[in-house]
Amino acid sequence: MSKTVVVIDSTADLPKAVRDEFNLNIVPLNVHFGTEVYKDQVNLDSKTFFEKLKSFASMPRTSQPSPGAFVDVYKKVAEPGDLVISYHISGKASGTIQSAMMARSLLPDYDIRIVDSEGLSLHYGMQAIEIGRKVKENASYEEILAHLEKVKKNINVCFTVETLEYLQKNGRIGTAKAFLGTLLNIKPILSIENGMVSGVEKVRGSKNAVKRMLEYIQEKLDETSGKEIHLGIVQGDAVEEADHLEEDLKRLFPKAGPIIRADMGPIIGSHAGPGALGIVAYKL
Repeated sequence: MSKTVVVIDSTADLPKAVRDEFNLNIVPLNVHFGTEVYKDQVNLDSKTFFEKLKSFASMPRTSQPSPGAFVDVYKKVAEPGDLVISYHISGKASGTIQSAMMARSLLPDYDIRIVDSEGLSLHYGMQAIEIGRKVKENASYEEILAHLEKVKKNINVCFTVETLEYLQKNGRIGTAKAFLGTLLNIKPILSIENGMVSGVEKVRGSKNAVKRMLEYIQEKLDETSGKEIHLGIVQGDAVEEADHLEEDLKRLFPKAGPIIRADMGPIIGSHAGPGALGIVAYKL
């Protein structure tokens, strides 16, 4: 009997327990520290990555999975006749989708549907959770796509970073380049728009940055319909700050479900740098 399986990539930054709960199979991206190559979420976790990042003399490099890596996962989790939903990081930020498409061409007997999340990190990961949830409900592909469009329309994200240096040097700064060259202690509030990093505004100091992020999310949720509030926090080497942020979110949204906590992985962490902190939220 045929089945539907979901394949994602490691940039979703989802904890393994969450991936297992929603049957989300990952293809890891690669992180290069000089001549050393690591597989994101396989042999390099978030904590170890940020420790290496702080002591590494230059910027690490990242690379997309090879088509062969996708082929291996597709063949491991599915058979011809199964439906594979391959859902990935924004095509504007990574060539991962191109590798998936090349892999699909090597498996003509497989039914592989490749979809661009237009998201990054947990913003993309929480969309993937919704796909996994609908698959568990035995929804059709058309029903899954319709649900996904609703999620994409309602999902909101904002985050802050210690410095824009990493985004700039890695060429992932998007429209946030307007925030470059700001004064000391000015913190950027960023979002994701059309699959790229975008600037929201600038505030002074970390406490004001968190306050503004909370206000931003509250404003966005007030603008959308829906009863169930879904919340997530992603952090890169900012565990204590994320703990305080979780307390704030629970206070502001006492009726929301459990908050998903995610450690920013090596791929997104290479671009955001240490100290990154973000909120993802939507109503359904």
